[in-house]
Amino acid sequence: SANQTVDEVANAVSGVIGAQVNGKPFLLVGHSMGGKIALAIAAGTLTMPKPIGLMGLLLLAPSPPGSEPISDEDRQAMLDQPGLSPAEQRKAAEKIADTATQLPLSKAVRQQIIDDNLRASPEGRLAWPAVGSREDISDRMARINVPVTILAGDQDRALPAWVQPKLVQPHLPQAWLHIIHGAGHLLPQETPDIVAKAIRTLCYPQQ
Repeated sequence: SANQTVDEVANAVSGVIGAQVNGKPFLLVGHSMGGKIALAIAAGTLTMPKPIGLMGLLLLAPSPPGSEPISDEDRQAMLDQPGLSPAEQRKAAEKIADTATQLPLSKAVRQQIIDDNLRASPEGRLAWPAVGSREDISDRMARINVPVTILAGDQDRALPAWVQPKLVQPHLPQAWLHIIHGAGHLLPQETPDIVAKAIRTLCYPQQ
């Protein structure tokens, strides 16, 4: 089915962005899997050129452009989740909310993480561990010529902090990496103020 590969998702996202920004300057923010999608968009996919107007990239605990280091046990759990009963799926989503975050969350934010997890389609759940996470688009990274900021938590269990300097930064010599002490994987929910400040800094570097 459609939108299984990184490029297929990147093309779909590019279409939506193009319709919204209409050639105006924009900043691309990508979290986790979305980080790899953002890198694919910024570099240009096999069928779409680099977007006009892209001013910079903010990558939040991004998946690397090469194959993502996922343990066999975690990959299998991801592949198994669509086949679970609704109650078991909720239990799995609650576990993800608790293991993917390290800083305190409000009840509402924790509930939002669980609800968002349960909204994922079975196809999407399977496509990332089976296809997208295994793909290697690193040979295209040299095409990215915009400023790049990477944020990562030093307590991230999904993508440990070492992933960024070893598997992401070497492909992006212009990238600035900031490690956030105490944070886990879900930086938009755990450290929204730091994320917002990074967006402002990329948009208004002179201020």
